[in-house]
Amino acid sequence: MGKPLDTHRAGPRAAQIRALLPWVLLFVAAVVLRALRYGLVFVDGEVRFPFGADELYHLRRIWWSVVNFPASLEFDPYMNHPEGARPHWPPFFDWGIAALARALVGPDDQHGVEVVAAWVPPVLGALAVVAAAWLARRTFSPAAGWVTGALLVVLPAHVFHSALGMVDHHVAVGLVAIGLLAAAMRLAEPLGPAGRLGGAVATGGAMAAAIGLWPGALLHVLVVQLFLAAQVLTPPVRATAIARARALAGAHALAATLLLPFCVGQEWEDFGSVSPWVLSNFQPLWFGAGAAALALAAALWSGSAAGAARPGRVASALGLGAAGLAAAWLGVPGLAAALDDAAGWFEPDPFLGVIEELQPLLYRSGSFDASVAHASFSYLFWLQPLALAWLARRALSDGRADVLLLVCAAAAFTGLALYQERFSDVAGVGFALTVGPALAEGFRAARRRWRAPHALWAAAVCVGVLALLPYARAYPVEVSASLASLRGERIGYHANVRLRLVLQRVARFLKEGTPSTRGYLDPTARPEYGVLSAWGHGHQLRYYGERPMVQDNFNRWGGLHGFHAARRYFEARDEARAAELADRLRARFVVATPRGSGQSPPRPGSLARRLPLMRGTGGPLAFPGSPAQALARHRLVFVADDLDLARGPAEPPWIAAVYEIVRGARVVGHAPGTRSVRFELAVPLPGRAPVRYNAQAPVDATGRYEIRLPYPTESGYAVHAGSRHGSLALSEADVREGRTVAGPSFVP
Repeated sequence: MGKPLDTHRAGPRAAQIRALLPWVLLFVAAVVLRALRYGLVFVDGEVRFPFGADELYHLRRIWWSVVNFPASLEFDPYMNHPEGARPHWPPFFDWGIAALARALVGPDDQHGVEVVAAWVPPVLGALAVVAAAWLARRTFSPAAGWVTGALLVVLPAHVFHSALGMVDHHVAVGLVAIGLLAAAMRLAEPLGPAGRLGGAVATGGAMAAAIGLWPGALLHVLVVQLFLAAQVLTPPVRATAIARARALAGAHALAATLLLPFCVGQEWEDFGSVSPWVLSNFQPLWFGAGAAALALAAALWSGSAAGAARPGRVASALGLGAAGLAAAWLGVPGLAAALDDAAGWFEPDPFLGVIEELQPLLYRSGSFDASVAHASFSYLFWLQPLALAWLARRALSDGRADVLLLVCAAAAFTGLALYQERFSDVAGVGFALTVGPALAEGFRAARRRWRAPHALWAAAVCVGVLALLPYARAYPVEVSASLASLRGERIGYHANVRLRLVLQRVARFLKEGTPSTRGYLDPTARPEYGVLSAWGHGHQLRYYGERPMVQDNFNRWGGLHGFHAARRYFEARDEARAAELADRLRARFVVATPRGSGQSPPRPGSLARRLPLMRGTGGPLAFPGSPAQALARHRLVFVADDLDLARGPAEPPWIAAVYEIVRGARVVGHAPGTRSVRFELAVPLPGRAPVRYNAQAPVDATGRYEIRLPYPTESGYAVHAGSRHGSLALSEADVREGRTVAGPSFVP
């Protein structure tokens, strides 16, 4: 006979599997929904990142660290050319992905590294969904946990930042924010000494992790700090206040200690040494000062009459805080200026108005517009204030400080998103953690109070599902487009996607058709020249073209020198002056699009208007302006457009032109009896019809003319002086070295 079945062992294992299965399904559902764009990301053997912007600088640092592992890119000579700059993002997010990619695919497969990086956001997003469901389950009920998880699975405010290919630190910030809330909520509960120690360690570690991912997460951390600090001041019992002050002091001390090695001694050219914008002396000072103030308060309260009653504790704590702030303000060099600069982040800025993610959630173009809120949070967005009020009322009546902390944090996170849309990643977490439990608890309470047929409750659930419609219909569209792309069908792209495809073609030309530059992956080398472009094109051109950029998507935070120099170059009306500026920048190529520098609309007569090519209705490409305005120091070497991509009938094509900056041959001749001499040349371009160059030189009273010409040609320019004609051949050396060449003379 066979051995009898061990029911004692099999039963618990089966129960464990059954208990784990819903969590696995929740995780898988979240990953699948975030990977619906699979066919749009993995196209023709390449990885096409959704925005072609910040993801590509993360990819630059990831690939650099994979090749130079375990080093991270601390100074990038391919930013802010020719000076270079330090990336203002902390390195930990990129280094972590690099370590994973290095282990999975190695340093010889850049495409494999891109594939690994593309899958990281959906996995982190799915982990955040599971973590939020667990936190809601722990805090409220199992039903609240599942509703919270289900809501966050499909919430576009969260899906957007964790979608396939969306390689950005914000997806990790959203996950760490859940850990921060969980730790702080535990610390806010009534705990014994062991519990307070564990809560302090978890809270301090989570605060340090949030700052280490993104210094801007200080805004999220500050919410937790303020709540826990207020909780220190409110207990009526002295011992409780002292215990809480000591625990919170420990959390701050741990955060300061963890951040110390990565912050102290950091000097930033554009930010100083105590700026909250970047990892600097500011963060250890902030948390260290908090730890010192809380520890001093605890010591003062335990050994003096100041701690006997709540008013005395509040007054003494405020006094310690004010004294510490005044001492830091007066005694730390550069702190006042750094905080003043950081406060400018909250002020209106005309330049920031062109960045979509920095727009208010409910306002567009100066007027109320709720469409983005509906698309990001659904119509349930308007339920959140009610959910917050209901949960706050319950928390106060039940004495649940942890729930009150969650309410305050969610309200603050939503407030940040109302101010700037980019905070919707963490706001989405707070939204799900409050609306989800409110829906679950409200539904349960309604069923207890009102006895109704199951069909009626099913209808109520359907109404709730209809509230998700503003974004539910977007998912089938993504699936359809993804499948069409996988089948190789022609699909229509949004204008911004077409621009990215055009820029990718330009970048491919820069990489293959221009002289290579040193130092892209070699930390000891410096590049020979740089490239000018609109700031919003920089990350893409650098990553795919492997060329240094004068300015990039970091705009002013990627190096003030390059940012301001690029603006002056594109806004210049005098081409010679602009070329001199480019020479000082050691910029050899310019990528011209209708966006100019990207910092402001191009002005009439500026180089930003003169560089982009024009296309008439169905006609060939042409240089803008008259022959008298022809470019003399810029020669066209490449053109890319989106004519082969599907566009709407009213959508103009995107055209990007690449110019090489040269000295131009100085041509001198005589043509008495005429007012001007005209030079014409068909400029050959790779893979397309030539563009006709047409320049005009005025003739002075003595019959002399002079002109600079940027194109070498063996066949010769066609030269016209009234009814007389001639030709002129120029060598590459003539144009590149700026030689003086005798032009045709037309003597009557």
